[in-house]
Amino acid sequence: MRTAHGSLNVMCSFLVLFVSITAQAAGLDDSHYETLLKRYAKPGVSIDGVQVTAVDYATLVKEKGKQGSDYETLLKALASFNSETLESQEDKKAFWINVYNVAAIKTIVDHYPVDSIRSKKIKWSGLPWDRKAITVGGKEYSLGQIENDILLGMFKDLRIHFGINCASVSCVNLRQEPYRGAILSKQLEEQAREFLEDRQKGVRIDRKKKMAYLSQIFKFDKKDFDKLGGGAVHFVLPFLRSEEQEFIKKEKVALGYLNYDWKLNDIKNARRHGTTMNQHNHGG
Repeated sequence: MRTAHGSLNVMCSFLVLFVSITAQAAGLDDSHYETLLKRYAKPGVSIDGVQVTAVDYATLVKEKGKQGSDYETLLKALASFNSETLESQEDKKAFWINVYNVAAIKTIVDHYPVDSIRSKKIKWSGLPWDRKAITVGGKEYSLGQIENDILLGMFKDLRIHFGINCASVSCVNLRQEPYRGAILSKQLEEQAREFLEDRQKGVRIDRKKKMAYLSQIFKFDKKDFDKLGGGAVHFVLPFLRSEEQEFIKKEKVALGYLNYDWKLNDIKNARRHGTTMNQHNHGG
């Protein structure tokens, strides 16, 4: 009996080990990415009077090319990872949101120091979206491919806009943890509410003028929000406070857009006491 019991314990141990290894093989180990976010992403920082999660790029750059660093280990893992091994739609969606954010960070690190992701140092036209930025599974991808062809093209989930971060002040804040399929919906809902409650870069209601000023993200991707979300205002309504929802429903509210600050979300741009809002509005 004792021998049989011992054998059963050994079999159970091997089974647990097999399940663990299989689970790891099915997905990418995101612990290195999480470590980078905890180490270099600083929430609650004010840049140009806007609250952002700033990144310490100057220190992160030191990990570039350093063998065994979390940064290089993450890029190496992505370069050889086959995303087709991901089974669920949510896992795939979370994976590609993370890839976009890593690619945006890598774009800055590769060209640092720069003042914006739209710097001519990155792309002479000031539009980096079609520039190959990262390798996944042996194939190079641009930020535009990841956002439009994969995330929006395949999944058609407009909440993706609340997950991706373009390394800019007016963009949705970089989340301090990786996105994960099992909790993705919760993560994106939290991101949406946090962003849309920000009067500087999310949504601002002017009751006197009967105007709703939205982030220019809704202008940049107007076609998608019109096609998939019934228009930007209709899409954001469920994420707003109840009194704002009632006002928009009751009044004939006109649509406007907030200024978009393309300045880099760099910790070195932080101001403890804030600065004038429009002082550094790149706009293009």
